[in-house]
Amino acid sequence: PYQKARAARSAQRLRFGALAMEVLPIFSEASTSDVWNYDHQDGGQQMTGDGLVLAMVRTRDQTLETNQREELAQEVLQLVLVFLLHIASLFLQFGLTYHLYITTVDGLAAPFDEGVGAYMQVIQQAVEQDPPHALSKDNDVQKDALDLCVKQHAMGYVHLMVLSLWAARMVAEISELLNRLTILSLIADPTNEPLARAFLQEREDGRMLIAYMGRRMKVAVITLCILPKLGCTIFLMWTGGKLFMLTYTMGSLIIPLLTLTYILQIPSILFTGFSSFKFKEKLDMTQYEYNVALCYSSQHCQMWGLTVIKTLATFFYVFMIYGVVFRDVTSYRNLCSRYLAIFPQEAVASAATWGSPAQSERGLAPKRLNCNLPCDRC
Repeated sequence: PYQKARAARSAQRLRFGALAMEVLPIFSEASTSDVWNYDHQDGGQQMTGDGLVLAMVRTRDQTLETNQREELAQEVLQLVLVFLLHIASLFLQFGLTYHLYITTVDGLAAPFDEGVGAYMQVIQQAVEQDPPHALSKDNDVQKDALDLCVKQHAMGYVHLMVLSLWAARMVAEISELLNRLTILSLIADPTNEPLARAFLQEREDGRMLIAYMGRRMKVAVITLCILPKLGCTIFLMWTGGKLFMLTYTMGSLIIPLLTLTYILQIPSILFTGFSSFKFKEKLDMTQYEYNVALCYSSQHCQMWGLTVIKTLATFFYVFMIYGVVFRDVTSYRNLCSRYLAIFPQEAVASAATWGSPAQSERGLAPKRLNCNLPCDRC
């Protein structure tokens, strides 16, 4: 009876491959077949959240077998171990991001915390005069404005390019979480299927299929896997955007980009390193079955619609960081580039005196430079 009922539903269902929904893009390409498989061996990565979902489903199904207490104990132990790995991955992701934000990002924002209006005003007056005049080093405001200009003007549009790369990566990460949430909502509820007893069904080819999921199980998965991961991702997205916008050296742009990408891979690193080979093999053999609805039922949405939305989301993130949230920083850098194009010798002169005691007291000199000037200026 189960096979007949399942055959009747097959015309209205898609088999969604791979338990690793965290690596399935919501903007996936359309297929001519109604079966779309995603295998971890084809480039996907297993996550702690994937293992937690499988362990929860297997433990729930095992509780229905009252005469197999030993197997139930094994499933419960596996659930506890995967749950601890998942909690550890979330703790490490949030902890490392928070530590980076407190120790590095806040320090980069210090010169702009009190605003740069006074600095911009003196630079604007110097540039707009006919003829333009150089800033005076005898005036503290003008001197600080020039020193900050030398630090901030040289990157050009590199910030914009790095922000675009980071935005594309983070939009893809969030889209994977939204895809996971959508798939969960489309899995059949067993209360509507009188023949459904176990959530996990075995296929003829040996693969396991999560064909059903109850409402309580869906709420538990969303609460334990999706929402915490979404919170960590949004926090990391903001931290990276602020860091890439405020930094002013090439090394400070590229190295954090690699570091933040590594933080995103912590769930995969922990699961791959500490889970058993047998459980990872079971995860590779597990698939989802879900109702075809929403964007998955539209060929246009699958082919180009969601791709356009994803592209627009990337541009929106870059615009908000570059042109709205840190608009003063962008305007100040553009004004500094304009000033130093008129007085290029000011950049050389200011760099030569960089690291003087007066600048150190005002927090403008992160390091000392070797030079041939008197010791009180080096």
